[in-house]
Amino acid sequence: MDKKLITQRLILKSISEEDREFIFSEFSDAVISKYLYDEEPLTDIKQADEIIHTYTNPQHEGLYRWILVRKTDNRKMGTCGFHCFNKGEGTIEIGYDLQAEFCGHGYMQEALKEIIAYGIEIMPLKQIHAHIYVGNEKSIALSERLGFINSKKVYNYTLRDKDYLHLIYSLDCSSLKSMQ
Repeated sequence: MDKKLITQRLILKSISEEDREFIFSEFSDAVISKYLYDEEPLTDIKQADEIIHTYTNPQHEGLYRWILVRKTDNRKMGTCGFHCFNKGEGTIEIGYDLQAEFCGHGYMQEALKEIIAYGIEIMPLKQIHAHIYVGNEKSIALSERLGFINSKKVYNYTLRDKDYLHLIYSLDCSSLKSMQ
């Protein structure tokens, strides 16, 4: 299902099979993979196919991934989306990644505002969570600018024989609904 979203500078297009090379490039990138808490970097293009299949499978309710495309040149810059939807509790997790050359220009903040608004409007969300590696200061700052609050909960994940401590930031959607 296509869920194209438009912002001032971006087109957020639903992930699709045509994004195979980009997804492989994105998730095999060592810098991007450094902060992913649940996956090793991709090593085979077939792994990109698996990611795409996961996000395009209509049976996976609440699982969305968008590609950030810059309007001025149609350049794919990163991805963002939702996963781990708990419809009964109205909770979901948000995830995002951006190629290094595009960091610091507000693209991800612009994209996340749009998908958060989409989630609140279309889904019965009460809370959005972000699991952020403690060393990812840019992501922590971004989540705080968007209104996420450190829940003081932690999640530890062992990857590549190293422990990765993640802080869990939460966004109360009811407070955002009242501001709309």
